[in-house]
Amino acid sequence: MKQLPIHEIIPTLKKSLENKKRVVLQASAGAGKSTIVPISFLEANWLKHRTIIMLEPRRMAAKNVALQMARLLGEEIGQRVGYQVKMDSCFSKDTKILVVTEGILTRKLQNDQALEDIALIIFDEFHERSIHSDLSLALSLQSQELLRDDLKILLMSATLNTKEISSLLENAEVIKSEGRMYDIEDVYLNQDIKHPTLETLNDILLKTILSSINKDEGDILVFLPGLKEIKYLEEKLKLKVSNKEINILPLHSSLTQKDQEKAIGKNENRKVILSTNIAQTSLTIEGIKVVIDSGLQKQTRFNSSNDMNHLEYCFISKEASIQRAGRAGRLSSGKCYKLWHKNRILEQTSKPEILRADLSSFLLEVALWGVEDLSELKLLDYPSLEIIDSSKNLLLNLNMLDNKGNITKEGKQCLSLGIHPRFANMILKANELGYAKQACLITSMLLENDIFKDTFSSCNLYERYIALKQKRFNSFNINEFRAKQVLKQAEFIYKKLIKIITILENKNEYLEENILGVLLLFAYPNRLAKLRAKNDNKYKLSNEKGAILNSKDTLFNSEYLVLPNINAKEKNSHILHACPINLDDIKKYFSSFLKQKDEVIYKKEKNSLDIKTSTYFLKLELFSNANIEFKKEKYPRLLIQLIKKEGLALLSWNKKAQDLISKVCFLNHHIKSEDVNTINLNLPDFTKEGLLKNINSLEPFLQNMNSLKDLKSIDTYSYLQSMLLWDDLQTLEKLLPNTLKVPSGSNIKIDYSDIKTPILKVKIQEVFGLKKTPMILNNSVFLQIHLLSPAQRPIQITYDLESFWKNSYSEVRKELRGKYKKHYWPENPYEAVATNRVKKKGST
Repeated sequence: MKQLPIHEIIPTLKKSLENKKRVVLQASAGAGKSTIVPISFLEANWLKHRTIIMLEPRRMAAKNVALQMARLLGEEIGQRVGYQVKMDSCFSKDTKILVVTEGILTRKLQNDQALEDIALIIFDEFHERSIHSDLSLALSLQSQELLRDDLKILLMSATLNTKEISSLLENAEVIKSEGRMYDIEDVYLNQDIKHPTLETLNDILLKTILSSINKDEGDILVFLPGLKEIKYLEEKLKLKVSNKEINILPLHSSLTQKDQEKAIGKNENRKVILSTNIAQTSLTIEGIKVVIDSGLQKQTRFNSSNDMNHLEYCFISKEASIQRAGRAGRLSSGKCYKLWHKNRILEQTSKPEILRADLSSFLLEVALWGVEDLSELKLLDYPSLEIIDSSKNLLLNLNMLDNKGNITKEGKQCLSLGIHPRFANMILKANELGYAKQACLITSMLLENDIFKDTFSSCNLYERYIALKQKRFNSFNINEFRAKQVLKQAEFIYKKLIKIITILENKNEYLEENILGVLLLFAYPNRLAKLRAKNDNKYKLSNEKGAILNSKDTLFNSEYLVLPNINAKEKNSHILHACPINLDDIKKYFSSFLKQKDEVIYKKEKNSLDIKTSTYFLKLELFSNANIEFKKEKYPRLLIQLIKKEGLALLSWNKKAQDLISKVCFLNHHIKSEDVNTINLNLPDFTKEGLLKNINSLEPFLQNMNSLKDLKSIDTYSYLQSMLLWDDLQTLEKLLPNTLKVPSGSNIKIDYSDIKTPILKVKIQEVFGLKKTPMILNNSVFLQIHLLSPAQRPIQITYDLESFWKNSYSEVRKELRGKYKKHYWPENPYEAVATNRVKKKGST
């Protein structure tokens, strides 16, 4: 057996696992940990009659790692080494090492919490932090603590926060395998080249690949964010590369096993492999000496506000870049072209799936395990309450959890099927209608990528369903391999289903289009969409979001659609797959979702109010009818709702009301400031937001009102006063007087509309003799004095009257005395007698 770096630490690792039950192994990419470590334990004393389970985060990697271990042992797969992945397995009674993925370990734990037949669980490539690996580790640790003290756990990765992991495992020993087998030269993007955008990335990739073909040796592995980029570069390279001895090979999970092996295995010709990050870990691809890293990946992020997943382009982490580069140094020294500038700072790790994913299946597993609070489980990261609550609400709506958070019969059936709760609910409901098998096919369609090619101009899922039922795979519009995978997976789900429920048969083998819409709505009640206007392509959804249909699509002008697949955006999502549904079927099959709501509608063009009763599906209005026999006692509540929707402008805010609002807002602002902290008042919030928030308090003033005219007649000043205690109102008037008596004898109004600055606008002749600027609010805030000319125009704005009289008045007097000759302009403003007339009596 070829010596690899990992062999150096195998004796240490064996000794550690002899004596300890939790160990962490950090080994560089290419060190051989995924294959050498498991088989090194086959003769361990602690293994006995039990099995080693190794969890791999990717299906392709799981199978290939198992095959490589079998080769190293000189055996056929399925003897001492086997694998079990979704829809595929190869193991026997002699299997001692079983490589698993995609929740299979979770199922084993749920079926036997003590894992009586398991001696060691290995978590390979744990840094990928899939939600399955986080959950499986948490359940394994609890099983170890409560039921199986002899169960051993080993975590492995090339890039790990070993301190954090070790702490989670109660200071488990950390063993490190130093060094990669071969050196890798990093080549960054030249600083003279602008950092690629999504629009320019493909061209830069193409140039880099062509350059590397000419000047580098060996096979080239290109990391791309998705299938779209793979297809584009595959077409361009086949046109540009005329050398028949160079093969352009895609590598992604949708390929056949045969096509995947073309990319992974040995080849006489030189290879350029265009891969998603499926090749990032565990796979050793023969001949790779060059890696070209786009630096991008696609990640699914769950938005709890609209209960939808968003597929986003994002930059890889530093750890992922190390993993990718490591592919070039597995079998010899290599080179990695990194298509970003060297000074770009990368996040250390990628955001784990548990912090960005839909948690409905995860929470269902936790409920089945018997945990009431996530804090009972050992997790590296705990998800946000928003995502937890959103996922729990979905499970409650689908009857997978009861009101106490306990898993229901339907929830257990869902986990037995191993599919998302949405699909499980659809299949279980479909069975009641006699369409269980058809629902399994629909589920499989939605789990896989589209069987229709990109050029097809219809998002209608019914057309895809018919093509699959009739097995019309010879059409140029259909991806035959993918279609066969859908059928295979549908049969796989159906076989699981018949083991857990009694199937109710329907004589009709085919679904009608409207029934397909009904089944999809069982899965996606929050994605019922209604056309906003005829001959438009914009829809409103039952989760209050919007969506857009391609105007050339065959479903254009459909009034109601169910949208299982959309390119989710914050505003208008793009519809990728849909199926029509009619209103009668919505009423027939979803009566529990329908709610009636009385509403008052404000018609601005007519300046009037109308009453209607609307029928809603969740938050989507389906239809409404005018209500002419409306009970008057309902009006106040509906008028409150109308004001919340249309705003405070529906009421008439007189000057007294506006002044009171200004004073309360002014005082609230200054009470919170450091300048005024001795006033003990608890006044209501009279900002627009605060008044709307507390608008329910207006209801007593709305009795016997049923028109817009009635609304306008409300005495808003009295309403505002009703929200203030009598003593607080008196204190308010004392602290913030409405007027100030100036030397002329006039009472001048104080303006509090600026919450920071009280303003007094007064003619200059009325304040002669006033030496200092007046203050309010227990002498803590100066008034801002706007001194006005006889024509009421500002002469000076000041906080310091004394300074004005001393420094500026003489110049102002010179300027205005000639302009306003009839008015009083004394030389000494300190001694002058103020007046509100043109001239002081007897003056010249």
